[in-house]
Amino acid sequence: DGFLSSVTTTCLFNSTKADDIAYIQSYYLNKLKFISFDSRVGKFVGYTELGVSNAKRWNEGPEVTQSRNEKERYCVRNVGLDYRTGLAKS
Repeated sequence: DGFLSSVTTTCLFNSTKADDIAYIQSYYLNKLKFISFDSRVGKFVGYTELGVSNAKRWNEGPEVTQSRNEKERYCVRNVGLDYRTGLAKS
């Protein structure tokens, strides 16, 4: 008996241009997504009561700025390598 908490971080892209890259981070509790950040939306979105209250708080705090910067740090920085590797293997 316990709880399962997990976070996924995803970079969606169809080219190496920064405008074609999306950064998505989703938070789950017991396999139920309760909140996520999507760089295309630019803010956190809640899917449950807990997620909605956290999204409101996180969108007003430093968390939203930090997540907006993650697209550059995490995705844009690595997509070139991922793109070349994917093309080389296909």
